[in-house]
Amino acid sequence: MVRPIMKDILFLGQKSEEATEKDRQVIVDLRDTLAAHREACVGMAANMIGSRKRIIIVSLGFADLVMVNPVIIQKSQPYETEESGLSLTGGSGG
Repeated sequence: MVRPIMKDILFLGQKSEEATEKDRQVIVDLRDTLAAHREACVGMAANMIGSRKRIIIVSLGFADLVMVNPVIIQKSQPYETEESGLSLTGGSGG
């Protein structure tokens, strides 16, 4: 189901919880919502659709990659970028 994009900064700033088997519908909703916003968005997190679960989806162009409870295991040099997103005021893509 395509879900509305969450714009509440207080909600978006809350720490997400570990996802479980019971959160499979969140993955389906993320896929549907990303598909509906594909021209303006390359990825989204579950909190963007109102679910505080550690689930993200990224479009690789030829396929969508879903990550459940992702963990950063290595980092390298700093990388400068600007963030934009559907949840940010004035954002057009993520």
